[in-house]
Amino acid sequence: MNLTIRKGEKRLNDKDTESKNVFVYGTLQHGESRNNVLENLEYEKATLPKHRKVSPPTLGFPFIIFDEDCEVKGEVYYNIDSELLKTLDSIEGEGSLYHRIVVEVLTHMGEKVKAYTYYPSDILVNKYL
Repeated sequence: MNLTIRKGEKRLNDKDTESKNVFVYGTLQHGESRNNVLENLEYEKATLPKHRKVSPPTLGFPFIIFDEDCEVKGEVYYNIDSELLKTLDSIEGEGSLYHRIVVEVLTHMGEKVKAYTYYPSDILVNKYL
């Protein structure tokens, strides 16, 4: 199964976008095991349309896939600096387990916000779907 990045989603270098926001939907969320790296940052609840969260029981952490009929609840964190972005890339296995892409999320107030999120690699998807 090949779940390449869909229309409207693309991998970008940091210099390609002004977005320094990050949408998280798993272990980086408030109260979860890896949220300590995002402590004390401004965030709010948000939704990623047209995606579905998959949580394989043997994996221990979720990933998202494109799904026209679903949405993923999570949080958007604001003003992420480049050092923290490198830390998040390391935690998420950017380039191997996940790819950092830019998506548009809706905040709980209905505002559209561009943010990075981590989209699974084909290797991860093929193993667990």
